[in-house]
Amino acid sequence: MAPLFSTDRCNMIRQEQMPFQFDRPLFVRVPFGAAGRQWESGQEFKWKEMSMPEANVMTLYNQRMLHHNAELEKEVKAGDGLEELNIDGLHEVVKSINAKVKAKTPNANMYEKHKCKTSKILDKQRGLIRSWRRNHGHYEVD
Repeated sequence: MAPLFSTDRCNMIRQEQMPFQFDRPLFVRVPFGAAGRQWESGQEFKWKEMSMPEANVMTLYNQRMLHHNAELEKEVKAGDGLEELNIDGLHEVVKSINAKVKAKTPNANMYEKHKCKTSKILDKQRGLIRSWRRNHGHYEVD
């Protein structure tokens, strides 16, 4: 484990750790075992996908087992991939979603209620897809 303080003969320098940020990816600083597997230095630690309690993640972070790393964030494609798509690509995603909803709903009324809506405005369409996934994402899972 890295020391919190490093000393020099001339002066003492304290190494501050960046505060934990829930919306940024975490990376393994020191190899350790968790969630039934061995984590190696530099790997992204996807704690939300593993449903790991925030308190446990904070403990690992405070013990300097995990850290935020701007350079590794650039290498890892974080997110849902919607930012890279143009409006036609987003409409294809909506078509795919709605085909799954149609197959899983018993009637047209239920389909209309649960389908993903469309928009010609790029950012609005991304928001509609993300909102649909948050509220009705279980329809998309095979």
